[in-house]
Amino acid sequence: MKSPQYKSISAKFLSTILTLLMVLMAGCSEEEVTDPTFVASGGDADAITLTSLSSEIGGVNDTPFTVEDALVQNDADHEAAGDYTYDGAAATTILLEGTSATIDGSGATASGGTVTISEPGTYALTGVLTEGQVVVNSPDDGVVKLVLSGMSITNSSDSGILVEEADKTVLILADSTTNTVTDGATYPASAEQNAAVWSDDDLSIGGSGTLVVTARFEDGITSKDGLVVSDGIITVTAPDEGFRGKDYLVIGGGILDVTAGGDGLKSDEDEDAARGYVLVEGGSITVTAAGDAVTAETDALFSDGTLFVQSGGGAGVSPSDDVSAKGLKAGVLLVVDGGTINIDASDDGIHSNDTAVINAGTIEIATGDDGVHAEMALTVNGGAVTVTESYEGLESVTGDLVINGGTIDITASDDGINLSGDGDDANGVESPGDPYDMVFNGGYITVRAGNDGIDSNGSIVMTGGCLAIDGPVPGTRPEQGAIDYNGSFEITGGVLAAAGASGHMAQTPGSNSTQPYIAISFSSSQSAGSLVTLMGEDGAMAFEAGKSFQSLIVSAPWLSVGETVSLCWGGTVSGSATDGLFDGGTVSGSTYFATKTLSSIGTSVSP
Repeated sequence: MKSPQYKSISAKFLSTILTLLMVLMAGCSEEEVTDPTFVASGGDADAITLTSLSSEIGGVNDTPFTVEDALVQNDADHEAAGDYTYDGAAATTILLEGTSATIDGSGATASGGTVTISEPGTYALTGVLTEGQVVVNSPDDGVVKLVLSGMSITNSSDSGILVEEADKTVLILADSTTNTVTDGATYPASAEQNAAVWSDDDLSIGGSGTLVVTARFEDGITSKDGLVVSDGIITVTAPDEGFRGKDYLVIGGGILDVTAGGDGLKSDEDEDAARGYVLVEGGSITVTAAGDAVTAETDALFSDGTLFVQSGGGAGVSPSDDVSAKGLKAGVLLVVDGGTINIDASDDGIHSNDTAVINAGTIEIATGDDGVHAEMALTVNGGAVTVTESYEGLESVTGDLVINGGTIDITASDDGINLSGDGDDANGVESPGDPYDMVFNGGYITVRAGNDGIDSNGSIVMTGGCLAIDGPVPGTRPEQGAIDYNGSFEITGGVLAAAGASGHMAQTPGSNSTQPYIAISFSSSQSAGSLVTLMGEDGAMAFEAGKSFQSLIVSAPWLSVGETVSLCWGGTVSGSATDGLFDGGTVSGSTYFATKTLSSIGTSVSP
């Protein structure tokens, strides 16, 4: 395993998102300060102008770790200029004729249904081979180009295209042609190959034509070295892997449709830390896989393209302990720099056995387990991440969980954002003083959680962003809260609105914070849709709760010790809202229910 030097990207980046009002959570922690001078006051409030939250959303990370940075640590792929161009007039032509072939030119021979190419050059294939095989055995240096120009190969007992030896082989899909390759359901007992299209050496696929691969034995398209897909309309159906490049799999473009009984896109070299990676740079890719949709032994890297992937039957299927059925999976590092990714996964949507970084792109995830999971550190620097269905939304285990920017929307049946730690006790809870932090530096984050909204078995730090939490509803999980941490919670900036149940786990920011917060505990449950407005001397914010709640914690950068603030109930609001949090606009017709002079960082009130 390699030891990538990207620790700094995930350490101590704060990110707090989602701004204000009325999200559940009342202060019950020992660090909370109670001030009895917070008194109720009746009467209607004048129209209240709400503060724009846009200034709080930006992040602090100017130099995110990118796909380009990751590639420095990986072997370069074998693609070269001119790989997909050819001189058709100079090509050797091969006409496939049932169980035989006619060859015009040098470098190839035919014996029955077996066509053997023995030297570098360009070979144009047309016709139909109902029982046979195209074999490349070219020991000399140089590229073998197979131009597929409307051809079909079927082999009932082996690969359809078999590259035994070549410096590099390129399959060029001729424009406006459809080409098919089908292998046998059984292979020779001594065969190393196991794919309808198999190469012992580097293999590339390009051109604008169509290739349909139907595998009946195991894999669809496999290279024991590197596999590069540059272009083409390619459909692969396979009982096991769809595309597999042992050293690496690089997809630069094309339209790919993969149905796999095992993994969809895969690289599995496990003896060289610079190999075993998957890189998606473009294209439109659809994968339906019983196993992992995309899996890399080392790095899974995504810079552009459109991916629609389903693994393990999708989010409605319970994950199996025996089969890995993740959407995107990396053994070491997973980086998303852009593109559009839609994931429907039985297991984790995005998973790294080490570190995961999201810098940009649009990602939508529905999963039966975690939305985004990193066994070590998880960092979100930007992009739009929507988790529509999950057990836990974002999770890291033995490293920092840092949000520096982006728009994140999470729905989870358990914890919304979780830093689980390495499990010092039987319940997986780390001891106080844990070195790992959950950090919010920027972005706009909304969380709807069945249990804890945010849960850190280390500490929490918030320096910026907007964080809105709908935690557990009253009476369901008294041991859970909108905010839960083992170490400390220091808030120095950003907008926080956390609503949830009122119980012994309802925690507030700590006394080490420098930005004031207010913790409100209601005597009875408040209904979903209730509008609460907090008005201070330098700003105001409003939140419409998405679920019933009994506690609310609010903090904003325009609050200061010594100022007088008012809490208002009800009324109507204009302006745009994201999951109940209003960015600008006006509240009219609300009623004062409390007014208070903030005499300390932490203020608790029970109206």
